[in-house]
Amino acid sequence: MLASAAVAQEEVVFRSDVALARIDVQVLDSEGRAVPNLEAENFVLLEDGKPKQIRNFSSEDMPVDLLFLIDVSGSMRPHVESLANASQQALRVLGGQDRVAIMVFDRRSRTRMQFRNMSNTVPREFERLLDQEHFDGGTDITQALHESVRYMAKNGRKEARRAIVILTDDRTEFHSDVHGVSRALLRAGTVLSALIAPDAMSYRNSRRSPGQMPRRGGLSLPFPIPGSGGPFPGGGGYPPAGRQANSAGTEEIARESGGDSSSVYAPSALDTTLSRIRQRYSLHYLMEDAATTAGRRLQVFLSPQTRKRHPGAEVRYRRVYLNDDTRGEEPYMITRGSAPAVPADAAIDAPPSAAASAGQTLPRARRRVSEGSGPSRGPNPNVGSAPPGNR
Repeated sequence: MLASAAVAQEEVVFRSDVALARIDVQVLDSEGRAVPNLEAENFVLLEDGKPKQIRNFSSEDMPVDLLFLIDVSGSMRPHVESLANASQQALRVLGGQDRVAIMVFDRRSRTRMQFRNMSNTVPREFERLLDQEHFDGGTDITQALHESVRYMAKNGRKEARRAIVILTDDRTEFHSDVHGVSRALLRAGTVLSALIAPDAMSYRNSRRSPGQMPRRGGLSLPFPIPGSGGPFPGGGGYPPAGRQANSAGTEEIARESGGDSSSVYAPSALDTTLSRIRQRYSLHYLMEDAATTAGRRLQVFLSPQTRKRHPGAEVRYRRVYLNDDTRGEEPYMITRGSAPAVPADAAIDAPPSAAASAGQTLPRARRRVSEGSGPSRGPNPNVGSAPPGNR
């Protein structure tokens, strides 16, 4: 018995050309809602068109580090009020191991609340924010996004799922940097979700009465219209004279990070956003010839039976390398529709193990440089043989 226990506790050692990769997967139905309660058999995993065994599967119950990034420039007060009102109910989806921080920005960024575990402190901080911020400045969204990613990279837990939720109207006085921010989010292992407020600039020439927003989800909010002559709360106007407001590309950045965007006035916008962050799946598989990953095509589909139950569903996924910290993560990809037909002779090496079906965790893997004159092929025999079609 003691010998068996010792073997069970021993670390699995992979050869240097094999990487244990995790696929971070989110499934959204045709209405954009997270699809819960899926299992390993609900997914088809292909690498370069060849089926790969899902060695381990879990509906991830990782802790979450969530950073709210709040635009407090001129015109944003009613939208922040709306978010504050929704937060108390929406934040109930988070658990005791989850942490929340709050950062605000106009032309500069500042941290209002450092990461702390969930309690009533978050709604209270939103109330203090509304009392203390002037909502009369300009906006540099790109700078704020970079600052928030740096904060997450420095303070986010390695074992936690990292997410930034930005509330903004996506109008900035300064340049956009979609590629740069997207790369920074990828390096920091962070997803961006955007709550987009209606663009105040679009109402400049509207026939609505000055200071009145259209009704959104039953709300009718006071909203000073740029160009109408009315001051913003605290005085001033936006954009300032001589500057033109441009899109910061927030929605595109969110999409490339694996997140999403929605109108802040969409029904249950914050609830839906936090639920999507919380509900994700982990698929683990062995990637051979790990030193040469360039050009490989990874695809994740729902099985035909699952597709019938969830027609129009969208699968979002990203590969994460667990053996090699230098490799990091790959950008999110999306698949829709059914998996291509797999030839009958392209057999997957074995059915998912009992551990995978039960959602148990594989022994921790560590990387080892293989000995001898030439590179070794294939995973450790204790883990299982590679499929013939993938050698």
